[in-house]
Amino acid sequence: MYFVDMNRLNSKLNFYDQKLSLYREFECKTEYDKLALERLAHVLIESILDIGNMMIDGFVMRDPGSYADIISILVDEKVLKEEEEEAYQSIIHIRRNLISDYETVNHMSIQEILDKNYRIYEQFSRKVRHYLAEETGVANTFTDS
Repeated sequence: MYFVDMNRLNSKLNFYDQKLSLYREFECKTEYDKLALERLAHVLIESILDIGNMMIDGFVMRDPGSYADIISILVDEKVLKEEEEEAYQSIIHIRRNLISDYETVNHMSIQEILDKNYRIYEQFSRKVRHYLAEETGVANTFTDS
């Protein structure tokens, strides 16, 4: 029997969708815009990782050895498509720069990653929800209201 807190997971998926949609209107012109881009990228990354960890824990998938491994597991378990793995790995890869090497953030690189992969990232929540719907025998710790 597997346990997934659907309320918490849906909250994180909705948060992710809301923040990703902000990027459609984004222009990086000022220092404030650059800081906003950094924060937006950071919360998107953390959302993907948190949701991935919830899926891994809830469905007792193999333990990840790194942040990148979370994405690999989601691909191995058919939550995400294999051909999309590189798109997710590319955004996860910039996490360290945002967290530890923040004085050398390459804003153009962040924009290029988001621009190139936006359509893939836009499908993330749908794919997670589809996987949940397809799985049988899932006992939710909370009901989905």
